[in-house]
Amino acid sequence: MKYGIIKVKRAFLYKENGVDVVDEVFFGWSVMWEDEGEWIEVWTHYGYRGWMERNLIEEKSREWMEEREKAGNTYVVTRGFADVMRGARVQSRMLETLGRGCFVEKMEETENGYCRVKLANGISGFVPEVALRKRLDSDRFLWGKSEERFFVEQGIPEGWSEEKFRRKVVECAKGYLGCQYRWGGKAADGIDCSGVVFMVYLMNGVLIWRDADIREGYPMKAIWREGEEMCLVEERAKAGDLLFWRGHVGMYLGDGRYLHCTGHERVFGCRVNSLRRGDEDFREDLAEALKVVGSVFREISGSGKLEEKSDVP
Repeated sequence: MKYGIIKVKRAFLYKENGVDVVDEVFFGWSVMWEDEGEWIEVWTHYGYRGWMERNLIEEKSREWMEEREKAGNTYVVTRGFADVMRGARVQSRMLETLGRGCFVEKMEETENGYCRVKLANGISGFVPEVALRKRLDSDRFLWGKSEERFFVEQGIPEGWSEEKFRRKVVECAKGYLGCQYRWGGKAADGIDCSGVVFMVYLMNGVLIWRDADIREGYPMKAIWREGEEMCLVEERAKAGDLLFWRGHVGMYLGDGRYLHCTGHERVFGCRVNSLRRGDEDFREDLAEALKVVGSVFREISGSGKLEEKSDVP
């Protein structure tokens, strides 16, 4: 296997060589691949596969990848956009603009509320410290000895309570409100339904399946299924849990409301709707078509009872 990191601020993954977008990756994200060529099939650090152009990747050794993770100085851009400046002042020359989700190496130098960062393409400059947060997810799937269990054995960030995690993912999700819909997108200037929920979980340290379904081997488990009484949705779902439809997904916010990014012709973007009939933002079509509610904290047991999951602290 060969390993590397994305060396451009955004790159799309395709179902085939340049045909049909399926996903988007950003500066500093890790991939691995086997065969060389102009187009190569890659595995992402979250277990997703797709085709991309080889020249968008900076090859690294596995040892380099592991050392980067151990060093703990990889940070993620949390603002929608953040300029990289030559100097630590607003009047300085702009070198690059990063989007939410880009990974950077944070250096020790700080000045005037800025910190020096190094990008995957070798550029070094200053970014406002408030635009960054320490990276919380992991690349270990790419080289782990038990990679088939890696995702289900993830925990929420050390020291976090379930309540804090739920609050953080909801806050993060609201940052995408108003963002336009883009199939396969995961950026603040264009994102799809599963891109929103994937990104907010990644930013808070948990890697879930990238598409709009519950996938075996990942931490999201069903806590309600179609056929059960609809009133049980609000009884079981908590803020930060996910609502699944056929080919669509959103995040439950509480009080019957959910956030989702839709390509519907009257919306074409990220917004909030309600499951409650009578609410102004009620979507009858979605309320009646709900298939599954998922959680990383609880699941329906074989006996049909709702239980706490044992593999998420």
